[in-house]
Amino acid sequence: MIAKIIVKCIIYNKSLNRFLLVRRCDADDIGAGTWENAGGNIEAGETPEDAVRREVMEETGISDISINRIAYIAILERELPDLLIVYLCETEIEDIKISFEHKDYVWADEETCRKLLPEPIIRDFEEYKVFEILSE
Repeated sequence: MIAKIIVKCIIYNKSLNRFLLVRRCDADDIGAGTWENAGGNIEAGETPEDAVRREVMEETGISDISINRIAYIAILERELPDLLIVYLCETEIEDIKISFEHKDYVWADEETCRKLLPEPIIRDFEEYKVFEILSE
């Protein structure tokens, strides 16, 4: 089986006690108009952590990011499955410069995450106790 490896970044801002969510453009081929965490494909020669830094910079303009740990790993069931590595990252930056791939962003508390994120992401956040970060 061949699988594409994708990194996603749960970006947490401790002073805001919020996660950063970005909204895909309406013209996007996959997930048009949906809310998600920043991330994307690993390019040739990159480590997953290199891809996290690059994707976060490209999609949010955040250059000061610390990669704390892997939050969880999942398989996205598609025609060819994708391996998803989801990292927990932290930043103190609040002002975001979204890329052409996205049309909006929000610093979200748990309630807002539950309203905006697709159900499969919410289930993963619950299973892997991601929301607990907001109450630490």
